[in-house]
Amino acid sequence: MKRIIFLLTLLAVASWWLLVGGRQISETHVRAFYEDYERATLARQPEAMCALLDERFSASGKVTIHGRETSQTTQSKAETCESFKELYQTWAELGEKMGGLLQLDSTYTIHSIKISPDGHSATVEISTALDVGGTLMQIRSHSTDTLVRRNGLVRMLRSDGHGAIGPAP
Repeated sequence: MKRIIFLLTLLAVASWWLLVGGRQISETHVRAFYEDYERATLARQPEAMCALLDERFSASGKVTIHGRETSQTTQSKAETCESFKELYQTWAELGEKMGGLLQLDSTYTIHSIKISPDGHSATVEISTALDVGGTLMQIRSHSTDTLVRRNGLVRMLRSDGHGAIGPAP
C-alpha cells in the first residue's frame, strides 16, 4: 500500500512538472537565457549558441551591410546553426591572418519582457552589439524574440529583427 501511495505521489509530481512547473517562464529565466547566449558568443561556441534554439526555431529579418540593405530573409534552426559555425570559422581564419585571436566585445540591452498570460512564453525586445577585432567590425541588431520554456529549459523559438554590419566608427 505504501508503495502505491509513493508511486501515485511520484506520478503526480512528474505530471505537474511536465504540464506546469517545467513550462512556466519568468523574467529571471529570460535574463539568464541572454546571459548564457552572450557567454556562448564570447566563448566562440557556436554549438552552445545553437543549443539555445528551439527545434522549431525560425528567424527573419533584414541586414544592412556597409550601408546596403539586404532583402528579407528567413532561416530555420539548421540554417542558423550553420551560419554560426561559418561565421566563427571565418573569424578564426581572419584572426590567424592578423596574427592572433580576434577580440570580441558584446553588450545587450533588454528593452522589455512580456510574459504570455499562460506563462509559457515571453516576448522580448532586445538590442545587441558585437564588436569584432576592436575597430575591425561592428554588428548591431534590434529584435523581438520569443522564448519558451519546456522541461525546465529556456529556448528561443522565434526572432524577428534587423541588423547592421559595418566598420567600427
